[in-house]
Amino acid sequence: MITEKGVDKKGNRYWSMTVEPVSYPVTVDEIKEFARIDGTDEDSILESFLVGVVNSVEAYLGRALITRTYKLIMDEWNSKDIELPMPPLISVSSVKTVDESDTETTYSSSNYFVITESIPGRLVIKKDAEIPTNTERYQAGYNITFTAGYGTNRNNVPKQIRIAIMQWVTIIYENRSMAENDFNSNNKITGREIPMEVQNILKPYRVARL
Repeated sequence: MITEKGVDKKGNRYWSMTVEPVSYPVTVDEIKEFARIDGTDEDSILESFLVGVVNSVEAYLGRALITRTYKLIMDEWNSKDIELPMPPLISVSSVKTVDESDTETTYSSSNYFVITESIPGRLVIKKDAEIPTNTERYQAGYNITFTAGYGTNRNNVPKQIRIAIMQWVTIIYENRSMAENDFNSNNKITGREIPMEVQNILKPYRVARL
């Protein structure tokens, strides 16, 4: 299972995945072809390695690969230009304010536009519109639901990222050094650095975390 949670540097914003991706950027069969592995006896262990690598690669890059949905929660809304984490951004489905009784009010989409081409993607309040306000709640009073990723087709993920994932899984498989305690609660790989040859492939795609 792919999971993702994050918090920005100021602690004013945090996000979590609400709808998970339906697939992975590469398949076990593609890994087997890449690594020249025959048979099906070790498909399950390769899939376990794949899950850990994908989660770690996404965390390293600060990117969503296959389409999923996030909810970004903010304590304050102090800018007309909001950067959204885990690009590439596909769309924003809702902006809501939440009062102290947990009653949600939808902020009209006519008040903002979305820039999906930038990295990270941005939600921009229009010049003549007021930013959302929620004077009765001082924490977690605003949330933005958005979709991010390269699409549902794994072939839309940049080829170099897909190669890096397959290469890292192959390294783990060949070294046979992956143990259960190498995964944390978010199914990311712990206790090991990304191999340098994999980092060199991924670096051009890395985005600073928000």
